[in-house]
Amino acid sequence: MPSAAVLGPVVIPLVAAAVIASFGLAGRDLGRPAAGAGAWGSLVALLAVWLPVRSSLELTLGQLGFGSAFDLRIDGVTFTFGLMVAVPAAVLLTLQPRAWQEGALSMLALAAAMAALEAGGVVLTAIAGGTAATLAVVMLDTEDPRAPRPSWAMLLAGWIGLTWVGVILQVGGGTAVYTAVPVVAVTGPVFAVLTASAVIATSLFPWRTWLSRLWARSSLRAAAIAIATLYPLGFYLLVRAYELGDGRYPHPLFNVLLAATGILATFAAAARAQGATTRREFFGEVIPGLGGFALTAIAIGDPLALVAGLILLATSSALLASVALLPDRAGVAPLVAIAAAVGLPPGLAFGARVIGIEATFEAGDFIGLIGVAGAAAWVTWMVAGARAIGLPGGRGRPAAETFPGVSMLIAALTLVAGPALAALQLGLANPVAGEVMPSSAGSLAGGLTSVVTVSSILPVVTLFAPLLVLGVAIYALTDTASIRTQARSALFKLPAAAALEAARALVRAARVPEQYRSILDLKELEVAAAAGNPILWMAALVALGFAVTR
Repeated sequence: MPSAAVLGPVVIPLVAAAVIASFGLAGRDLGRPAAGAGAWGSLVALLAVWLPVRSSLELTLGQLGFGSAFDLRIDGVTFTFGLMVAVPAAVLLTLQPRAWQEGALSMLALAAAMAALEAGGVVLTAIAGGTAATLAVVMLDTEDPRAPRPSWAMLLAGWIGLTWVGVILQVGGGTAVYTAVPVVAVTGPVFAVLTASAVIATSLFPWRTWLSRLWARSSLRAAAIAIATLYPLGFYLLVRAYELGDGRYPHPLFNVLLAATGILATFAAAARAQGATTRREFFGEVIPGLGGFALTAIAIGDPLALVAGLILLATSSALLASVALLPDRAGVAPLVAIAAAVGLPPGLAFGARVIGIEATFEAGDFIGLIGVAGAAAWVTWMVAGARAIGLPGGRGRPAAETFPGVSMLIAALTLVAGPALAALQLGLANPVAGEVMPSSAGSLAGGLTSVVTVSSILPVVTLFAPLLVLGVAIYALTDTASIRTQARSALFKLPAAAALEAARALVRAARVPEQYRSILDLKELEVAAAAGNPILWMAALVALGFAVTR
């Protein structure tokens, strides 16, 4: 396989964006077909590079400056996270209609996300991630400038922090390439900035972030693409951090803090979900909820827990596409999506959560207590899902962008794929563990039918297949027509939720003194960014990265 093949997943969406923009300016709208073709082309190029050889392929295109290489690489980590980005984007861009401007921006966002995943070093990842964040803001404002969207400054904060980490590694260790950074250069303070940047990029906090707020938009076309291209990147940084540290984090305290952050995020999402007033509000908490479980599993530091976290992330990517295509009305499709989201057996979310929680117990010490909290959060999600079945759908969405049959199919696939958990571990997640934890990944075993943990063997095929048959039988005997939607009271309210929201409102209400607003008004800067040409802002970010490394 020629090294230039690594350019395919990035270049194909760029070419599609250029074609869409050229025809759009000429008066012909190629938004949906060309965007779909570009997204599937990127996915096919990724598969064509990795599957034949299943080994790393690297291409160096020169220097960014000061020794930072313009290095692109496709390995097991890139492949797995590339699937999480490209598959939901391809499904959504193929089905949902959008104007040519939105199609072109979606292609640029996909290209930037794939470039961040293929980047061989920290600096290039930061530049591409910042570009993807800027394009997400532009895309959301292009669709509806008055609808909720994330703060551009908040999105860029994580990538600016990562740029700082890249410069420190370049100066202190001589390189910022993931595979070549000396372990001694990854000190505690540097790693603290790296993990903070990754958590900011994931936006997983105990309060309601933009991941949930975007679901309040009247149209979810741009929101779903923004989440698909941005959300996995923060987790990607945390996985690559193991590679920087030779298979581990510099201090166990980082594992504990990140795992606790994940549990707090997923429990807070579950608490908001059980108090949701509509099903759409409930579904808005699904991605942060699954992400919190995934963050906890990834942070444990065990290869099997890392595998569980990756499968949870893959499941959340599939459910993102499912929920984005779901109409705000009652029916079978929302029922299946809720079952897949809360982790009913024998789905992928169920199996991955079982493995992740078991890994916390096997890790012992304080991590074991986090596992207990994870089990409590899972129970809360079950209760929230049962309540959500009878909630009103929501404000309604344009019928042209909803596909209940496809949505139900995707959700059903995540449920029936539970018996294939071991096969997914073997083919998708184990190569990632082998890349970033080479010294301990040899403990992964079990083959295509079982998952082997430290203390037990989980025979997923023989255990989950009967559960699947039982679940289908129960569903066939259930009268879904008897379900009546109505407003329902929340089961409980978090005592600190109101105080936290009040404190956040107070911070948001703070204003810069009048004499400094011309240079420190971030909102005006965001408006200028959203109103400008996206190509101009991409060039500006690349120029900034080049200047930083000179």
